[in-house]
Amino acid sequence: MKSKSVRGILASLAALTALFCLSAGGATAKEQKPISEKIEISAPEKFVFEAVQKQRNNEQSHRKQISAEGDTFRIDEKMEGVAVYGKVHCIWEEKELKPHRIDYKLIESDKFKSGFGSWIMTPSADGKSTNLEFQSFLDTGLKVPFAGEITKMAAHGDAKSRLERIKKLAEDEAKKEAK
Repeated sequence: MKSKSVRGILASLAALTALFCLSAGGATAKEQKPISEKIEISAPEKFVFEAVQKQRNNEQSHRKQISAEGDTFRIDEKMEGVAVYGKVHCIWEEKELKPHRIDYKLIESDKFKSGFGSWIMTPSADGKSTNLEFQSFLDTGLKVPFAGEITKMAAHGDAKSRLERIKKLAEDEAKKEAK
């Protein structure tokens, strides 16, 4: 009787261990979906496009443009406070598809496996405002439980703050020109 209880407990532990090991792999790149955030900006599209371009050199975000070739740009980014990793260094490539879009992809990183996304600008019918959408996918390579959820939460927060920064920049520039 005692051995049946021990075997039952061991079987339960084995099942729980297997379940934990499956979830510890984190979401694979195939399971993850890109995130998307949008913001309405009270400025013509040209100001929004320029504000996105200005983010290539941004001390606050530790980003610096390191090369430019035609409509393709390389950006060096040093992130701090990244969940689990702490500091992360990345090189991104941005390609301008004027006047409505900028696509980007991860070229190299000391931690992340892959990443890509887009800045998509849609001007209003009257041209006085612009809807800016930020799409992003990042495979952090984390192999911990809930890695996908951790990445998505951080990505949504980062996307919202980037959009707010671009909104302010674009609207401020549009106001300056209107004066």
